[in-house]
Amino acid sequence: MCYLSPTIAGYFIERSNRENAPLSVFQLIKFVYISHGWNLALYGTPLISDKIEAWKYGPVMPSLYKLFGVYNLSKNDLVLGNFLKSETSCIKSADKSLLNKVYAKYKHFSNDELSDLMHQNDTPWYKIWDDEKGKDQPIDDVDTKKYFSRHIDKDKFDSLSEFSSIESVEEATFFLKRAGILLEDGNLNPIYKSS
Repeated sequence: MCYLSPTIAGYFIERSNRENAPLSVFQLIKFVYISHGWNLALYGTPLISDKIEAWKYGPVMPSLYKLFGVYNLSKNDLVLGNFLKSETSCIKSADKSLLNKVYAKYKHFSNDELSDLMHQNDTPWYKIWDDEKGKDQPIDDVDTKKYFSRHIDKDKFDSLSEFSSIESVEEATFFLKRAGILLEDGNLNPIYKSS
């Protein structure tokens, strides 16, 4: 399912605020792009429907950036509260799982570390800037998928804890179903019942 980038950004804002660790605008934009790339590589489908462009500091969704531009936030400003007021309840559980893993993997990356990651020689962004096409040129999903597919370590990604802190019955139930302890109908898996 394709989402709009503010919906995915809203999910990261909610997640980071629950942990009392607000993200910068820069981190937020990069997390959305990285999630899109992982989704393309793992499942072959786009996560967001927004256009992605190569800007000076890496891949950007102009529609998401403009939301922050209205409020004159710089790339280092932290996003506090429910800034985007977006509806995140439409995000499917499987997509939340991917977003939680991206958050777990990249939440400790600084703006500079994320910038370095996006500016490596083989990234889709670099390909455009190296060709001197310049700012505002689109980054193709085909290139993004190829890049993330080459750099993906699915086993390491799958092993990331997406539940560093379970804070709701829904998250706990989802975790127990993923672990096979609960069946899809919510009943305890018979192999865990005492004989």
